[in-house]
Parts: sequence; structure tokens; C-alpha cells
Amino acid sequence: MNKLIYGDTPLIKNILSTLNEFFSEQELIELVSTISKFHRIQGSRELEKAAEYIKDELKTLKEFNVNMYTYEYSTQYGVHPPVIGWNLNECFVELLKPNKKILSSHLYSKVCAVVHSPSGDVEGEVVYIGEGTRVLYYKDKDVNDKIVLAYGNPYIVYKIATQLGAKGLLFFKSNIHEDAIPYLSLFLTPEEAAIAKAPAVAISRRHAYNIITLIERGIKPYVRIFVDAEYLGDAKIKVVEAAIGEGESELHVYAHYCHPAGTVNDNVSGSATILELAKAFDRALYRNRMDIPKLMKIVFVWFPEYYGSLPYLLDKTSCQTLKIVYSVNLDMIGEKQELTKSTINIVRPPNFINGIEYESIIVKYLIETLSINRSFSNTIQIMSYRFDINPYDGGSDHDIYLQFSIPSIMVNQWPDTYYHTNLDSIDKFDPILAKRIGIGIGSALYVISSNALDRKTIKILSNVYKEYVSGYTKIKFGIEVLKNIKNIENSNNNYLQNSSVKFRYIGGKGVLMFRTILRLCKSIESLDNLIELLEKQPNQFLFSHYIPLLLMYKPLGIDEIRSYIMLEYGIDLDSNTLNKMIDYLKQFRLVEEITS
Repeated sequence: MNKLIYGDTPLIKNILSTLNEFFSEQELIELVSTISKFHRIQGSRELEKAAEYIKDELKTLKEFNVNMYTYEYSTQYGVHPPVIGWNLNECFVELLKPNKKILSSHLYSKVCAVVHSPSGDVEGEVVYIGEGTRVLYYKDKDVNDKIVLAYGNPYIVYKIATQLGAKGLLFFKSNIHEDAIPYLSLFLTPEEAAIAKAPAVAISRRHAYNIITLIERGIKPYVRIFVDAEYLGDAKIKVVEAAIGEGESELHVYAHYCHPAGTVNDNVSGSATILELAKAFDRALYRNRMDIPKLMKIVFVWFPEYYGSLPYLLDKTSCQTLKIVYSVNLDMIGEKQELTKSTINIVRPPNFINGIEYESIIVKYLIETLSINRSFSNTIQIMSYRFDINPYDGGSDHDIYLQFSIPSIMVNQWPDTYYHTNLDSIDKFDPILAKRIGIGIGSALYVISSNALDRKTIKILSNVYKEYVSGYTKIKFGIEVLKNIKNIENSNNNYLQNSSVKFRYIGGKGVLMFRTILRLCKSIESLDNLIELLEKQPNQFLFSHYIPLLLMYKPLGIDEIRSYIMLEYGIDLDSNTLNKMIDYLKQFRLVEEITS
């Protein structure tokens, strides 16, 4: 067996080269192709089949312990409401007047039907509502017994338009490729599904603009919407887990495997990459090219986004003797940057959740794998891809891990021209880049789980990284913001104790997804006011992700919350807006006021 040299570059080179040798790009492509064939919609039978496929692939491995956890979509976990199960059989949209033309079909793309749309076969005149998320947008518009065309949040538009009598809904996105059909969803609860009647479908921006042009010219377009789908009351949430190593502590690398058939980068890319990474580990271990990690286990996990990670972690963290010490989320990786226009982003945990030592090791290995070339004078390695390191941002399963106080980073490629559309296809996937990211993450986790770096080395590395990332983040802020931050830092953290009235989070775990927030509104007027408050970016993220997570961490007053936001993002959120956010969270019984 090759002896691992513990220290610096020899160790890095040895582990990287071993995983590189046993990680098959060809097999990765085959895994991507196979998993993407399943229409992996949350609550669908195809999603369950995809989980079984992943489990069967793992069962062939010799060194791994494989488990499957099963939960119910009909059960509420934390703040995540139940979701109706749903299978799509057929869908098409046809322009009937002034001429006949198929606008979208499940034969072209499975994203034709808005996810969880009820079945229906309707014909009618199209009324364009614009964004459609505010009641005022419907003023002087008669949508009763009509088909509504809109580009706003599908759940809000569906809720308002159907209350006003719309019998069908056409959705498009105004900020994507003109020929892309967007992947959109309603995520209806069983109670909402029981009364939903109007079918909802998606079309491209090109077709939507053609319809809008007809309306502007005084021509009434008529459309037929056909959706054949079935609701399921027994849909299962399946989480697949594969582990190697010893010890009670665990390192997790995970990916969500849900989303429509035919789409790849989100997130077949992450799911297939960690599956092939597990295979590479297994080959290396079986051939005695690596030792089994002794300090802690490396655990590979696949789940449906949010709806799988939350019950899974509720389960895992209920064991008093087990501790998940660090985790890595791979969500949208291995994209051809020249096509998707994306950058590889390391999304860090918020500053108040510490995990800098493990983070520094992971970033070190990623930089090693992604720096293929050297400078002109051959003095230093050069990053070969667009690459960035950013503060905490939401939108994937690292949100859930952080709520359990488990430090987690996300490796993600963003922005993506084809995100959540039928054009997120395999031709945009770069198996070489996915492999590089995979072996970088895998090597770092192996080093950590094997206790291969001494404390002095880790301390030096983490101090260098901490200094770098702190300065790098702040240099993106405006000059005036930097002055304000300096004043806060010079106060010796006294700003953290200066409020007698504080707020703490008392809701269940889970992400406050926008549709969940809207369900908590008691009236259309309350909904309208909240939407107005959250329309300005990044208010929605702060309201739904950052502030609840921060108040889970510790009770804070208004000025203290503002200071945390300023230090994390360089955003000076005004007290009036923040007070309104806190008031809504109190109304929803997610936050309570306490007096110190």
C-alpha cells in the first residue's frame, strides 16, 4: 500500500491523484444521463424510483454502509407544510385563435405543466396580467372564466387569479432565454389540491410575447390548456445515505436529487458527482490505496430538497451520541461556464456559525484541483475557472444543516442562463469540472476524517484563510459601508449587548419558503402589504432565511440585528423596514419578544 505522507503538498498530491485515478468521467456521464431520465418532481413516483436507482448503485459498493430513510409528504415537518403527491401523464398548450399552434407539450419538455397543477381541459380567451402578484394588477381586468397570462410567483398568481374566477393559467418568465420553458411549481397542500380546479402550464417568453402583442393589437387570442395529472396521498420522501469510516462523529457531503426530467445542472450534477465520488472511494479502499478513515465517518447523502433534508436531520440529530461536525452541499456544479455564464461559488456559513478550520481545508483542496495552470513566470498556480467566495446565501439544503448548528458550505455555479428551464440539458454539463470539484471535496473530507493534518498546520491554514476571506468579503462593500463597519468593530462588540428588548425565534425548523409565508397571511390585504415589503431585494432573503436563522442562534434587539446584517453583507437595513419584518414574524408566531 502507498504510504500517505502527512504534512503539506505530498499529502495533497497523493490523495488527489488517487481519487483522480479511480473517478470515472465516462461513468459520471452515464450516471447523469440515467438519473436525468426520471421526472423527479417532489411527491412523484419517478422521484421514488430515482432514489431506488441511487440506492441500487450504492449497494454494489464493497466498503460502504448503505441506508434508506423513508418519510411522508403528507406529514408536516417543522415549518414545512405537507405537500400533495403528484404524477404527470400528459400536458399540452395550444393557441387556437387567431391561428393554430402548439405552444408547449410534455413531449418536448416535462416542465410544460406547472408542478402540482390539477388536471383540466379548458379553452378560453387569454388576459395578460403582467406580474400578477398584487390585487391592484387585476383592476379593470375581467379574468372570470378566462385564461390568465402572468410572469409572477405562480403560487400567488394562482391564489389571486382563481379567486377572481380564472379557469386556467399560463406562466412564463421574463428574465430567461426567450425559447426556454420555465420549471415552475405550486407545491399545494392536500387541502389546497382538493379545491384546485384550474390547470396551470408554462410557455416560453417568445410565445408569451407573441400573445401579448396580439392583445396589444386588439386581437383576442384563445388558448387550450390540457393537463392530465393525478394527485397521490401516499407519496414518500426517500433519503439515501452511504457511509465509510469509524467513530461517532460524521462529515456529510450531500446533494438534492429532485427536479424535472431532462434537466441536469440542477441538480443531477451534484447527485451524480457524489455518487461517482463514492465509487472512487470504494475502488481506492478495496485496492488498499487508501485506509478507512479512523477519526470520523464520511457520509454521502441524497435527498429531495428541503423536504428530505429536514426530517432526515431531525432523525439524525435525535441520537445523543452522534455528532455531525461539518457538511458540504453540492448544488449545481460542473457547468460549462462559457455556455451557462456561471461562476463557481463557495457559499460560506454565516459569521455566527463557526467552522473556519474545516472550511479552510476544503477551500485549499478545491483551489488545488481548480488551478490547472501556472503564472507566466511559473511562480504560482492560477485559477483555471471563474471562482468566488461569498457570504451565506440561501436556496438549498445547507439552509437546513445550518439550522441544526452544523457548519456547512455550498459549492454552486451561479448565475446560470438556463436555471430552472427545459434548456438545463446535458450539453451544458462539464464532467471534467464536476470531477475536479468532486475530488477536491472528497480529498479534503478524507484528510479531515483521517486526522491527517496536525493541529499546528490546521491553525496556520485557518488563520491565513480567515484573514483572506474577511478582507476579500469587505472589499466588495462600498466605502461608506466600510467606515460604518469599522465603527462597529471599534466598539469592542458592545453593540451586541445594548438592547433591553430582544427577539428570539420560536417556530419550528425549516426554511420559510415564500409560499409558506403567504399561507400565513390572514387576508389578501395582508398578503399585498407583505409582498410590497419584500419586493425590494434582498429583503425576502433576510426575512425568510437570515433573520430567523440569526434569532435561532441568540435573542437580539433591532439595532443588534441591523449590525449583524451590516457586518455580514454590508447592507444598512433601515430600522423601519426591519421592525415591519419582525412584526410579521411575530404575527406568524415564529418570533417572540423578550425583555432582558
